[in-house]
Amino acid sequence: MNTLLVSAVPAFESGNEKEICSKLQEFTKENAHTFSFTDVRVETKKKFMGDVVQTLSNTSSPECRLLCLESLKIFSRDKRNMLQLEQRECIHLLLQVAGLSEETYQLNVKVITEAQKCLCNLIYNNSKVRSVCSESACVQQIIARTKNYGDKSVTWDMMFYDMRLLFLLTALIPDLRAQVRKDHSGVAILTGLLETQVLCNITDKESIGTLGAADKREVITVDQANLACEMLKAFFNVIVHVRLEELEKDDEKVWKRLGIVFRALLLSESENAEKTEEYHSHTINMLTCTLPKACVTQLIPEPTGASGGAAVYQGHSMDFITAILKFLEKRIDKCTAKHAKDQSLVEQLNPSISALCVLARSNRFIRKHLKEVVLPPLRDATKLPEEGESLRNKLVRLMTNPSTDIKETVADFIFILCKESVDRLVKYTGYGNAAGMLARRGLLAGGRGNTDYSDDDDDSDTEEYREVRDRINPITGRVEEFKPDPMEGMSEEQKEFHAQELAAMITKMSNEGVITPMAVGQDGRLVSMEEMLHRAQISDHRDTAAGNTD
Repeated sequence: MNTLLVSAVPAFESGNEKEICSKLQEFTKENAHTFSFTDVRVETKKKFMGDVVQTLSNTSSPECRLLCLESLKIFSRDKRNMLQLEQRECIHLLLQVAGLSEETYQLNVKVITEAQKCLCNLIYNNSKVRSVCSESACVQQIIARTKNYGDKSVTWDMMFYDMRLLFLLTALIPDLRAQVRKDHSGVAILTGLLETQVLCNITDKESIGTLGAADKREVITVDQANLACEMLKAFFNVIVHVRLEELEKDDEKVWKRLGIVFRALLLSESENAEKTEEYHSHTINMLTCTLPKACVTQLIPEPTGASGGAAVYQGHSMDFITAILKFLEKRIDKCTAKHAKDQSLVEQLNPSISALCVLARSNRFIRKHLKEVVLPPLRDATKLPEEGESLRNKLVRLMTNPSTDIKETVADFIFILCKESVDRLVKYTGYGNAAGMLARRGLLAGGRGNTDYSDDDDDSDTEEYREVRDRINPITGRVEEFKPDPMEGMSEEQKEFHAQELAAMITKMSNEGVITPMAVGQDGRLVSMEEMLHRAQISDHRDTAAGNTD
């Protein structure tokens, strides 16, 4: 590699553009898949990169510019020794060539796109570059260019990399998020782009609002799907962690349009199945943010005519919610399959479950419909709650998953559907599966969490469940087979002997640190027996002291 870079020096020194391009072509061809330059001397690399940046600055040839940018893009993949690439002058030059500077001029589309790719790599890999970009008018220029996205001069690639740049900048520079949302009307801009660039095949907005699974699904192209992913990722950064009160200050009409867009995205599909799953995933990620009521109500519109879809609940089309449930169940099956490759359960499942939690809390019709689908009235109480292939069974199995994030999110979701009633949760999951969540919330002694729920959807047990209700073991959540009393036939002396033997074993394991005997405290949380005894002694001491005073 050193030899190749050194051999280019005469070409750069001569200023012969043809020779320079020949050397750059040789370099880009040989290093098309190179991501590290640890074998190159720093001085050699510095000299070569300096010459490439200088050539890019001086040349007016689109072909030469393109080769310079391709070379810089290759170097921008390596985080170490970025040298000239992290210098302010180089960043401003790249912004100018990418059309994202106040000093713009006519450029070849391929040149613009290549400069965007360089900037994406540099912003991702280097904090100094991010600092320069945040101080420049980069974000402002990206937003300004979106106004021209309908022009033929702006290609799909340019739009895609504009949105990727916006995503990276808002992801890695949190201060820019509020700037995009407040100063540049980010919610309205991104909503409009999703409507006009991604969902442009669906020209009738009213038809989008009533689109259902029973209808023929709209199909978007792979380019539109790719663009949707980048837009949604940037959009997520713009509104994540923003309080609902702040979001509600924005135009209500924009939030209604956004709700229609979300619905259309999730009820459409791409020409490519993997792309469909990808942009559906990013759409669901958006729903993990707490959204204004005006947005949520558009997800479950009142059906008109025959276009309400297959799932209608209390006058609302629930096809959007059905689509999320199908997406979640598909992910669960994929992650928990016997021969599944290593899947990050948190990454794969948490967004969908979190989105359902947010939606269930924000709209009672959604919560009640989810309760009806996920936790239907119990009929067969002979099986463990985790046994079976229903969505309820699959979710209950996840409540004891080794991943703390997964089991807590799933437990919270089912708890919300149970209107945060401990008795109802235990009924559907069994006390053993729910114990972890109840301990975390201080509800081991029973009761309920948040009580801000409607009272018109109380549980009604089925006839089959009522017949066996008294025989259900609350720990396992099912009817247990009759088992003979193991102490039947024992004398009182034998029972006392075994009790003392068990106590001795527990004491030994406790002393050796194998187990810690626990009890449920007055606050509903687990407390060690040692702590309980300590509290009791303090209480007795206070009572004695009070008696002495009297």
